[in-house]
Amino acid sequence: MRKFLICIGLAVMLSACSSDHVIRFNMNRQQNPEATPAYEGRSHFFLWGMMQKKNYNLTNVCQARGINAVENYWTLYDSLMGGLTMGIYAPESYAIYCN
Repeated sequence: MRKFLICIGLAVMLSACSSDHVIRFNMNRQQNPEATPAYEGRSHFFLWGMMQKKNYNLTNVCQARGINAVENYWTLYDSLMGGLTMGIYAPESYAIYCN
């Protein structure tokens, strides 16, 4: 039981939440911190994401308004799953903001 608790403790300590603001289309307009994303989703990557990419179909999300920003971030779930599987399964969340 003690080894199990040590493993759980190490997994929690090694997991972390982070954020990465990837694309900003309109530099003259500052994004409102309270803005809600037009679309949120999760990308699923396997084997540490080697040789994989995710293409977003942005024309369906912000049809007439235009795109303001795209953000990739890792939630607690994403970090835990990536840590527990040692990167074999590594999900990543994303949000798309419209003008």
